[in-house]
Amino acid sequence: MNRTGFTVFVLPFLIGIIVRSMFLKWKRGYIISGVFALLSVIVWFWTKHLAHHGVDGTIMLWALMATELTAGAFIVGGISFLMKKINH
Repeated sequence: MNRTGFTVFVLPFLIGIIVRSMFLKWKRGYIISGVFALLSVIVWFWTKHLAHHGVDGTIMLWALMATELTAGAFIVGGISFLMKKINH
């Protein structure tokens, strides 16, 4: 994988995992995942209202990266939730 592919696909996913993992002990850690999801929705909404209806490459990359960030955070949150349910 080249550097651009890593920056666009893997790095935001890893950042989402790391940031969400930092807040696992916090009872309201799901707020972090919610903020990432809200950020993703805002950026995707922004792409729909561009002059060329989302064909601007930079904004579309931001939207994709925000989605990857959200996915990483949701995966960690989901695993944490399942582990808590299994242990109780």
